[in-house]
Amino acid sequence: MSSSRTEILTRIRKSLPKAYLPGASDETPAPPAPPDFTEPLADVFTQALEAVQGVVHLVENQNEARDLLVAEFRTRGVSQVLGWESLDWLVPDLKETLAAAGVELISSILADSDRKADLLRLETVPVGLTGASAGLARTGSIIFHADSYHGRLASLLPPVHYAVLYAHQLYPDLAAWLSTAGAGSAIVDSSNTVIITGPSRTADIAQTLTLGAHGPKELHVVLVG
Repeated sequence: MSSSRTEILTRIRKSLPKAYLPGASDETPAPPAPPDFTEPLADVFTQALEAVQGVVHLVENQNEARDLLVAEFRTRGVSQVLGWESLDWLVPDLKETLAAAGVELISSILADSDRKADLLRLETVPVGLTGASAGLARTGSIIFHADSYHGRLASLLPPVHYAVLYAHQLYPDLAAWLSTAGAGSAIVDSSNTVIITGPSRTADIAQTLTLGAHGPKELHVVLVG
């Protein structure tokens, strides 16, 4: 053992009897009330998501949402999109509109017989497309519940993720959303609940921020209405 290490450990041992650790209280103070927003939730959400390198596309209605997605995919030269089993409940006629534009919507549900082969096949799909159950304005986060029809794969595997969110699904923060009637039951009924805030990121190596390390490098939210 080195002399410097021995000296440090000796100092720690000598100081332990002198340490003062106040007893922990049995009462947990209530968190401070969050400040009220002075701006519309859509504006707060947009600012928060852009602060973490996310992109918000504001559209007025479902028709504009369809047109925007087609234009985005055409600009990227995308011919395949990995999405949920059904997205027509999210934006009517979306699958047919994409098909007419030459974009194939591929289901993100894996075959039980050969999941590994399915994953290898889907690795080349450049864009994922999902909906969202809610948006949190304060942090610019989106929430969705994974189940057999709405899996996480479309939001994790492709390097670019597009999510459609409606303005009426926006809440000030997580506490506000959890206080709604359906939030708890939706969490219980799903295989898991995912909260996404911006693109995947890490700064583990040399404290250098890197996007797309563990998931999509880009997150685009199409905010409708």
